[in-house]
Amino acid sequence: MELNRRDFLKGFAASAVAAGAIGMTGCSPAVSGSNAEGKQRALQEEGRTGATGAHSWDVAPRAIDDIADVKDYDIVIVGAGPSGCAAAEAAASAGATVAVIEQAAGYTAHGADNGAINSKVHRDAGIDIDPSEATRILFNFSQGTVNRDLVYTWASRSGEVFDHFIELCAARDIPAILAISDTSKTDWDALPDQFREFRTGVTFGSEEEGVVIDAESFTFVESHIVETLLDEATSKGAEAFFNTHAEQLVGDAQSGITGVVVTTEDGNHVQFNASKGVILATGDISGNEEMLACWAPIALRADVCQYFPEGGNKGEGILMGVWAGAAVSKSPAAPMVHPIASTLPLSALSMSWLAVNNQGKRYCCEVPYEPYITNARMNQPGNVGYSIFDGAYEQKVRAQEPDTADKMLAGAAERIAEGVESGEMWQADTLDELAAQLGIPADAFKATVERYNELCASGTDVDFGVPERFLALVDTPPFYAQPVPAVTLTVPFGLHVDRNSQVCTDRDEPIAGLFAVGNVQGDFFGMSYPVTCPGISHGRALTFGHLVGNALANDTLINE
Repeated sequence: MELNRRDFLKGFAASAVAAGAIGMTGCSPAVSGSNAEGKQRALQEEGRTGATGAHSWDVAPRAIDDIADVKDYDIVIVGAGPSGCAAAEAAASAGATVAVIEQAAGYTAHGADNGAINSKVHRDAGIDIDPSEATRILFNFSQGTVNRDLVYTWASRSGEVFDHFIELCAARDIPAILAISDTSKTDWDALPDQFREFRTGVTFGSEEEGVVIDAESFTFVESHIVETLLDEATSKGAEAFFNTHAEQLVGDAQSGITGVVVTTEDGNHVQFNASKGVILATGDISGNEEMLACWAPIALRADVCQYFPEGGNKGEGILMGVWAGAAVSKSPAAPMVHPIASTLPLSALSMSWLAVNNQGKRYCCEVPYEPYITNARMNQPGNVGYSIFDGAYEQKVRAQEPDTADKMLAGAAERIAEGVESGEMWQADTLDELAAQLGIPADAFKATVERYNELCASGTDVDFGVPERFLALVDTPPFYAQPVPAVTLTVPFGLHVDRNSQVCTDRDEPIAGLFAVGNVQGDFFGMSYPVTCPGISHGRALTFGHLVGNALANDTLINE
């Protein structure tokens, strides 16, 4: 799992096999053989003791006692991403003294969409979403595993929080508009719950900028809102400490958390005391293969993890929290793996094309609701899938996405030709020829197409349940195939929290002085990442960051 900027900008072949199938659904605290011995040696070298094969989070390291300096603040925030910067701005604006600890050289901001319900952007566009309805669908998507109160807090309060962000950005001439990425559909709010998407996404920036606004520096449009929040926070007295690595929490679950011990850029240990509370905003676990193997093994089968450089998103908030006596999320990890390939036109990210595996068989419901596409592909033989469409693609694009067809089709013919020429996709005059190019069994493939076309003609997909609108006959030469990519954007899984985002023990007891926001906040997503409310990952990070920061500064809790 590594950052690949060239792949992000150019697209990539989805046939690359990732780390292989891992059949775990849970996680044992022990491993066997030489791996166990190696883990034990590593723990002993770090000054830990414990059972053979213990995971890195199972046994706490020795307390750091060579403290070179002590700094006192009301609130200490670990992490300078969207949630941490939102918390800093809110807390500093409410008069608290604030320290922001960040191991990188600057703030972190990736992506484009930020999910909210009924903000000024939505009101101006005539979009009115029922928070209870959105909460119901999100809760059910998790199979009832998440904390409904957390989801409803985002759904019912994100609008007012985003109105504040919109004002801050407007003062800097940064527009707030409806989401610009392809993951936010325009008219899916009337579909059945299984496919329903509300128009929640907001982008702080202009559509002309695009998602990546500077390829050389790997800068995303999301940087506008995060930089704004951090600047506002520091203008009100918050202090940011970059190239500073948080190591341990001060205190424990029984006595409460009163600060954080860090390693500074010069190698010294400094203790940051927090009289009101510590807010963990340390991100997800996508950069920690040990945690992925334990809590999200399917993510190891993705083609690439794209957003974060080596050393980021290692689940360090989980480590610090668990070492202090916190519990991990009661809801399962929710990998956000999308079928993204920037150079593939009319791809599985936006179009419902027949999907076949390397045996020539159909394998999923192809509606471009991202988890359905990528989760199914990553469980196919050889970890490979292909999207199949035909020469009559224009009329099928217009049937599936009437509101955005013109935009989607602009330049599509040229991009398809380029994709075929570059070898990123395939074109053939017959299905036999296409099967040969893909290296899949022709007879099975043709039988699959015949069955699929019968379902299209009937208007009812009894095999996988694709609504009639999204069924696309494959009967007009030339025939095309694309790989179905699987790109990890983030893997939300964090610490167990209550309705106030206060970190809890495994007995559900809140730990005094410790809070978690953003992707280290557990119990908000479960099973898989939903796209019912596009941008909800950033949206809940910004919303809870603001709410918790403001509440702590005012000596209260967000739902009290």
